[in-house]
Amino acid sequence: MTYLLGAGTMGIDVTVSRALACSVAVKANRPRGLARVFVGRRPGEAPALAGQVFSLCSFAQSLASRIAVLNAAGLVMGADARTAGMAGLLAERTFETLRALVLRWPTPLPEKMAVIAGRQLREALAASQAIVSQARSGQIAKDSLAAEATRLSAAAHALGTPHNGNEPVAGSVLCVMLRELDDAAAFAQRSPDPLTAEDDAEVIARLCDEPDFASMPRLPGRVVETGSFARRVAATSPHEPHLGRRLLARISDIQDCLAQLARLASSGEEDWPSLAAGGPTPDAGGYGAVECARGRLYHYAEIGGDGRLAAYRILAPTEWNFHPAGPFVDRLLSLRIGTGGTAARSVSLLALLLDPCVAFEVNIREATHA
Repeated sequence: MTYLLGAGTMGIDVTVSRALACSVAVKANRPRGLARVFVGRRPGEAPALAGQVFSLCSFAQSLASRIAVLNAAGLVMGADARTAGMAGLLAERTFETLRALVLRWPTPLPEKMAVIAGRQLREALAASQAIVSQARSGQIAKDSLAAEATRLSAAAHALGTPHNGNEPVAGSVLCVMLRELDDAAAFAQRSPDPLTAEDDAEVIARLCDEPDFASMPRLPGRVVETGSFARRVAATSPHEPHLGRRLLARISDIQDCLAQLARLASSGEEDWPSLAAGGPTPDAGGYGAVECARGRLYHYAEIGGDGRLAAYRILAPTEWNFHPAGPFVDRLLSLRIGTGGTAARSVSLLALLLDPCVAFEVNIREATHA
């Protein structure tokens, strides 16, 4: 969810003592208060504005906004619009997952493989954009959806997403990435505490009542994680190293999105609850939540007596995963990550597989001992 008005950056400072990560600080330099640009506008303007303000996952932002303002107005999304929303969200989520892996991977790919990966990523982008373009219109032609979904699936397969099973295609980009994780730091095999629809009521209540919750969300007694690993951990083998499981969960998430797209095109079968939710709130507002590439995204809207938006809030997945007491910091603290370049590589891989919505830089510092 990179902001068009200056993307911002994230600095990750790790202090290492005797090869152990003894302190981890995440410092974000991102625009704050963007939700204020929605206040005072007509509710119908919000979805388009959300898609313009955010360059990454723009369709997911627009969809979450649309669900929020509809619920604030006491309206229901029509069947055609919901089908279109599902198609756009699934296509965007597939491409965004592939894009982040290929373009942010810290180790340069062999030249020939990089050329192939670039070509297939452009193919995936074209197919995804074709589906999203239809979805924005609110109408999806099944024949066109089927053709573009097949095109997207072919590009994902060429990059290594398997048609069956969970192991990446032999010799593919994703296969090379998985093998590179074998010598990374040995992260503990702890299951994530996933953010789900069951948390929506508490999240929205806190989002409305606590001024800083959108930038520093936390649920008492929990280390909440959102994203593909939180959604798909059950699809991975506990015998695989932790970072490998995170990569396999992302591959499984792509497979699930492609399978849902194929069913939507062939039979119209929908699984809306797995992708989106929303409802009215006690303060005359409404919220929308969607499962985008990086996790569960929330929009909240309140309509004033003049018919315009009186309040608006957005809570992005990155704020959970890179919270000072969130899963990224929690996984790293006291872990034996080595020193220098070895430590930086392990930290970068974990950050990449948690996929922040902005560029990040890792700084490793050796602790001074008396």
